[in-house]
Parts: sequence; structure tokens; C-alpha cells
Amino acid sequence: MTAGSGEQPFPAGSGFGTNRIEALADGIFAVAMTLLVLDVKLPGGEVFATDQALLQRLLSLEHTFVIYLISFIVLGMFWVGHHAHFHFIRYVDHTLLWINLLFLFFITSIPFATDLLGDHNGLRLPYVYYAAKILVLGSLLIGQIVYLRRHPELARPSLTREVARRIVLRTALFATIPLLSMATVFYNTRLALYLYFLLLVVHFLPGRVDMPALSEPEDTP
Repeated sequence: MTAGSGEQPFPAGSGFGTNRIEALADGIFAVAMTLLVLDVKLPGGEVFATDQALLQRLLSLEHTFVIYLISFIVLGMFWVGHHAHFHFIRYVDHTLLWINLLFLFFITSIPFATDLLGDHNGLRLPYVYYAAKILVLGSLLIGQIVYLRRHPELARPSLTREVARRIVLRTALFATIPLLSMATVFYNTRLALYLYFLLLVVHFLPGRVDMPALSEPEDTP
């Protein structure tokens, strides 16, 4: 059921309001980000006689460090995007709750995708799998905005048609990076990995969409 078909939305701050969703999201993002670092380690039992030998071994783990950094950036950007979206949400209903739970489910799978890519970096499938995860997460963020536009009773007035359009376009632009990586992996796996640093370029492009909602006064009980 949706709010438009008789479902009663939960006010922000109520038992299933935005406060609890954001708290759950913050906890899941924190755990997922922490799990990433568990795979950044030297194999057990190795002994290094000199600093140079240790340095060379660390340099050989370049791919592991890079994929850890990229995944941390990816999770950080999705956390920022998810946080920004909630500036536009006034009420939630069951459908919006489940969209967010599905989004958080895929967030929890990023450490596994990272581990798969780190352990099998010479194969193509882990790159495709990793990129697909990011595309699904981006699609869910877009789906949330589309749902809010179709149910304006759940959204704040600051989520105008133009603001929603900018969010969708920005998220779609974000999705071009994993798509480009998926295409590149069939030619050069190393380049396919390093292309993800373009996400930072996309993220810091001018045209932030969260400022109108930030300036909007909070609801009073």
C-alpha cells in the first residue's frame, strides 16, 4: 500500500519516522566502512629483515589499498547522498521505509564486493559485480526521489520539480563512472579500477541540491 491509496504516513520523529531511519543508516554505513579495512593486511607469518623489504611488500599491496580507498569513497558519497535526501522528506510510509531498507541491504554488501575484487583482481567478473552494486544503489536513490515526487504529501515543499530533476541528473551522472569501468575492464583492469577516482570529480561539481532544504525551518510538534 502507498500513502496515496489509504496508507497513513508516519510523521518525522515518530516510531518509524526519519530520525530512526537515519540512525539505522548511520550505523550500517559505519559498520560497512569499518569492515573494509579488515582486508587491508599483510599475510600472516611473513618476516621482513629490512625496512626496504617491508616497504616493497607494502607497495605490492597497491591494489588492495586502492580498492579500499575507492570503496570508502563510494560509501562516503552514498552516505552524503542519503543524508541529503532526508532533508527533503517530511513524512515516511511503508513503501519509503522498504526502499530505504533495500538501499541499506546493498550498502552492507559493498564490503563483500570489495573483498571479491581485492582477491580476484585479475578477473573481469568482480569488476562487473562491483559496478553493478553501485548502479543498483544509485537507482534506489533515484527511485526514492521519484517516489517522493509522486507522493508530495511525504515531501517538503523544497523538493520542487527542478530540484528533483537536478538530483536525478546528478545521480545519473554519478552512474556513468561504474558503467565506464564495466566497459573498460574488458581492455584494462587496472584502468577500470582507477576510473572510480572520477567519482570525486563528479561529487564536487558545482550545483549542490541540498541547500534549499537545509535552509527550510524544521517542523514543530
